[in-house]
Amino acid sequence: MGRTPKNNSDTVESKLSELDKYLKQNSEHHFAFDTPIEYVVSSGSLVLDMEMGGGIRPGVIRSTGITEGGKTSNALAFARNFQKVNEDKGQVIYVKAEGRLSKDMIARSGINIDPSKFRVVPTNDFEFVIDMIRNLTKHNPDDKLYMFIIDSLDSLVPRNDIEKSAIEAEKTAGGALLTSTFLRKMANYFTCKGHICLLISQVRSKIQINPYVKGDPKVTNASGGNAALHYSDWILEFQERYQKDIIFDEDKNPIGHWCKIFFRKTPNEKTGIEVRYPIKYGRTNGNSIWVEYEIIEQLKAWELIEVKGAWINISEPLHAELTEAGFTVDKLIQGQEKLRKVLENDAKLTEYLFDKFIKIYKR
Repeated sequence: MGRTPKNNSDTVESKLSELDKYLKQNSEHHFAFDTPIEYVVSSGSLVLDMEMGGGIRPGVIRSTGITEGGKTSNALAFARNFQKVNEDKGQVIYVKAEGRLSKDMIARSGINIDPSKFRVVPTNDFEFVIDMIRNLTKHNPDDKLYMFIIDSLDSLVPRNDIEKSAIEAEKTAGGALLTSTFLRKMANYFTCKGHICLLISQVRSKIQINPYVKGDPKVTNASGGNAALHYSDWILEFQERYQKDIIFDEDKNPIGHWCKIFFRKTPNEKTGIEVRYPIKYGRTNGNSIWVEYEIIEQLKAWELIEVKGAWINISEPLHAELTEAGFTVDKLIQGQEKLRKVLENDAKLTEYLFDKFIKIYKR
């Protein structure tokens, strides 16, 4: 007589049991039994958050682009909101490899500068930075959640090259090789353990022999090699600012500008789009992003307000919703400038409308 065939479900359970046994015996080599640490960090911009599904998550983020495009300010905005989301265990480590970061920029960002929440580490020693990040995350008895900002990859120098004289040759692609090794070892670890690593770098221009050859201004050609491109969840490329991007008041005085980001890589099928968000001059404490301006544009787009000449009429459904939520807002407001003032003077109302549109776009 032949053997009675085993039940297929018994065979599957047996295989799973063997897999679990093997995984438990080798738990130091994988994250299969780890509970993923998930959270979302807002950019501070309504428009950018809507396109990014709420913001960034644990993993590797890449910011590239031209000088003064907004990379550092954007990184500090993410850092400020990272501190809010991870109020108890979050710490931002800002690697200052170049001189861009200033006390004024930190003050404008509104970031919490308590040493347990925010530390600036001035260094351009590549190996030191990599070892510091690995040690802080791998030897982490307090289960801290870290956000590392490296500003910038271009300014990091392999240790063996730091002390070389001007005439001594540096190792070709040394920085790219170190970046590749670092990200291969750490990218998955960041995602599974709830840390964020934001890499900032410049876009390198190519010199054309023929000045009439048209190039693509939205091509990422930055430091770090292909590994920095491959392991990044997001690649945000900041674009050049032109005269048409300046925002003027009624008297033609510049009061802000549009920050422009081109998505070079995304996890949500938004690769290739450009996002603009407004910056208001003269603001401090993390309020440089002109979110009130963004909210009014969304209110118009969703026909929740109607502009009639010099007056703005709030729709019946929105006015009733705001009243029920405890806000006192006139149904008829004279002009967009006054509506912006209403939002600027009521942070809770602004936050309520901000969250309302984020929820709409997540549906």
